[in-house]
Amino acid sequence: MSSYRDMIGDWDRAVRAIEQRDWLSALSHLSRITDPGSKICFTLGCVRLRTGDLPGALKAFDQTIAKDDRLAICFFQRGAVHLRLEMLDEALGDFKHALNNLRGNSVIDYTQLGLRHRLHSWEVLYNLAAVYSRLGQWLEAQQSLEDAVQSRTQGSNTELERALDMVKRNNTFEPVDVPEGIVFKPRKHEVDELNMKDFLGTPKVISSVDPNDSFAGFKPLCPRKLGEQVVRGTRGYHYLPIDFTPKTASEVEAKAGSVVFVLENGEDGWSTVIANNQRGLIPTAYLEVWAGSRGNKQRQVPGNVSQTAPQAPASRPTGTEGAAHSKTVTSAARSGKDCLLPETVIIKVHYEYTVATRVQPGITYTDLLSNFKSKLGRQSGQIQLSYKDEEKQELIMIRGDEDLDRMWNQIVDRRLTLWCKCTDPLSGRQVLYQTLALYDYNGPGAEDMEFNEGDIIDVLSEVNEEWLEGHSNGNIGIFPRCFVSPRSSVIADS
Repeated sequence: MSSYRDMIGDWDRAVRAIEQRDWLSALSHLSRITDPGSKICFTLGCVRLRTGDLPGALKAFDQTIAKDDRLAICFFQRGAVHLRLEMLDEALGDFKHALNNLRGNSVIDYTQLGLRHRLHSWEVLYNLAAVYSRLGQWLEAQQSLEDAVQSRTQGSNTELERALDMVKRNNTFEPVDVPEGIVFKPRKHEVDELNMKDFLGTPKVISSVDPNDSFAGFKPLCPRKLGEQVVRGTRGYHYLPIDFTPKTASEVEAKAGSVVFVLENGEDGWSTVIANNQRGLIPTAYLEVWAGSRGNKQRQVPGNVSQTAPQAPASRPTGTEGAAHSKTVTSAARSGKDCLLPETVIIKVHYEYTVATRVQPGITYTDLLSNFKSKLGRQSGQIQLSYKDEEKQELIMIRGDEDLDRMWNQIVDRRLTLWCKCTDPLSGRQVLYQTLALYDYNGPGAEDMEFNEGDIIDVLSEVNEEWLEGHSNGNIGIFPRCFVSPRSSVIADS
């Protein structure tokens, strides 16, 4: 079974070959994907259609619809294949399904899903008339073309009028299909992640009281030797007589009595310090030279500063050794060196949309799963989380707490990315009612669902008086209630 990274790579290479009209190379890349999704199956069907392999194209479109039976454009393409194979009843059924999946919209724009194409209702009606004409049902063909003329509010109707004239003279005409080379493409950020990235870089000492110190691992800051003089705000240890609460992201919090290490004193009255294992700014006026830096033996050393620096850790501490650290130490698989787990981690999950949450390392697998089930609106047992092993460059499924322990090794800059795989997004969900989009909506948040004016939206829940959760064009998310208007009463479960 190919990895997720291999799948994206083969898909991207196939798309590039399609852009060069190299259909055989594209077919070779797509055929290597062992478990393709609906978008890749659709792309494979389009390639086989261009190579003249109609049975192969039909099989690929069958697989697409089996994975996503709401994809109107796939019914449209499969209808074109059935028509070429002279399977007229099947073609008629496909075009009717395509029209139903338009849900009363005059057009569906697939750009957000990675397909730069807009499927118009008049195109479906045009092909429907082409099938009726071949079945000798001339009145139905004429009616379908007249509906197409009314549906096409923009552009020239010359093609439709010519077809209508041919039907009135009991002549057939050729159908239309998706233009050559129009296929689903992988998302840009997924392709960008194919290139290996060195997130850690080469470690180096950025501050040390010992000029000969070259240790690049993790250990607490070491106080100066007694007797060394330090002026307030200059490089060295200081303490805060009062609390300092940050107001911007560049500032760092420090409590009264805590000891910080000043890296640099700016001319603007702010000092760059390391406090609580974080680097940030504190006003110089808040700092007092710590007693140990002035050689004053009468002052008591605050309890949060070690008198001597520990040796560089060689292995993961356990028992009483682990208690000596201010944070848990874990073995980092990517670098082969020890690293400190932060107190909290921002986890981003790629799903049909992207959600993010802040958790504490050490959370149980059950609690983590429940957290994201709640955010994704999934029922029990319907999601599978995976993380990417940066060393192997493949997705690793998370099945329990043991996998979760290895997952924390992939943290970079207090952040971690997961992938979520689940069943049909509407499986187990009830559609309360449908609404009609009154305006275009491009939501700023990761949980927002984007849509265009005229789209039909399935409402899944009412978040509050101002926001709804819904489904449209294969996406699930929230959107403002004022952007839509109720279309019908309560409908059956989806």
